Amino acid sequence: MLSSSIDHMVRGYLSFTPFKLRDLHPAPVARRHVFFIHGFDARSGIRFPAFFKRELHRHATRFGAMPRAVSEIRTDPDGLTRSWTVDAPADGDGAAVRCETLIWSDIVHADLARPVSRKLALLARSVAAGLAQGLVFKTSRFGWPYTVLTAFPFFVAFVAPALLIALGTAIYAAVSPSALTETVGVALLLAAAALALLYGAKKALGRLFFWHILSIRIFFWQHATGRRPDYADRVAAFRDRVLAELAHWRANPADAPDEVMIVGHSLGAAMAVEVAAQVLARLGTDDRGHPRLSLVTLGSGLPFVALQHEARALRDDIATLVFSDRIVWCDYQAPQDWLNCYGFNPIFDLGFGRPAFLACNPLIRSAGVKDRIPEDDYKRLRLKPFHMHFQFLKANFRPGEYDFFEMILGRQSLLDRALRPVCRRAVPPAQGA
Repeated sequence: MLSSSIDHMVRGYLSFTPFKLRDLHPAPVARRHVFFIHGFDARSGIRFPAFFKRELHRHATRFGAMPRAVSEIRTDPDGLTRSWTVDAPADGDGAAVRCETLIWSDIVHADLARPVSRKLALLARSVAAGLAQGLVFKTSRFGWPYTVLTAFPFFVAFVAPALLIALGTAIYAAVSPSALTETVGVALLLAAAALALLYGAKKALGRLFFWHILSIRIFFWQHATGRRPDYADRVAAFRDRVLAELAHWRANPADAPDEVMIVGHSLGAAMAVEVAAQVLARLGTDDRGHPRLSLVTLGSGLPFVALQHEARALRDDIATLVFSDRIVWCDYQAPQDWLNCYGFNPIFDLGFGRPAFLACNPLIRSAGVKDRIPEDDYKRLRLKPFHMHFQFLKANFRPGEYDFFEMILGRQSLLDRALRPVCRRAVPPAQGA
């Protein structure tokens, strides 16, 4: 009874620190290795390094940070990673960092390239499964805009045409009473016209991100129900990549970084959770010789997969992280982001059957989007869901506890930053960009 009362009191707050968190006051980070996993985007894996460099330059300009030497981008022969390094600044106010983007853009591209008929069939199946489980009601409390966005393809593809067909057929029957076969024929003709209109408006719908959102909705269902062996294989490949680096560092301690950070953005957050959990499982209980492990999830859509009945494997992975003191997991959320499940806390929302006070993860923090960007920019971006979604990865305009580049390149460990963030001051307007 007491445990449930505590759960009820704390679950409504965005900022949350687990009861059993070990605050070890870790030493500053001199070297960090970052594995970045992009979201459901067919181009992010390729273009993220250039995006990173551009935003890093803006960060340095706006906050007067010393220039950082950034290496050329290297693509591995297998095409699954793109890596680069960022040197520590001369004044020592930052860590030397090696960044690796773990790429699954090819899987996303294959999903987006499906024939329209195949997409609609899969959408119908996914929606039927979601309705049977009451998924809309389960997820709507974590941000109704995301729920509306994921329902948008179903309404456009099925509900709106059905209503128009019903209305047209009723008008025809009222104006021109005729035999049942003729009325059915008119209904079928209207259905064919609706389908043709949907095909004809393919490009226009694409500009509204209709096909992208539709593919994301299908992916949620396929992932939860184990229908994505290609995705599972890629998670295993990324896990093995992280394990290979850890094995190298254990054999060569002089090369080891102080912190290994796995960062997942958007749908990449779910993949980052799975990779991190599988890494822990493979490492066993012997952490000797390994750098500190940390996990960062940004703008996550975890509930849309994890709350489906069949997503037991993902829930098990999340439970592994929640009750492990061998990794620090920080989840940054933003209510302004339509594609982010705001307010989700796996400790209370996934029913692990263990008392909440035993949880070590995750720390939940606000990305402070509204406070980090100018008011005019905020008004312009708030109705552009995908642009707002990428604010997690962009340079701040104003100082804030959440700062992507200070988190990635700064001297504070993830745990230290989550508990005691040091905010860099902006340069005066006359000098900055």
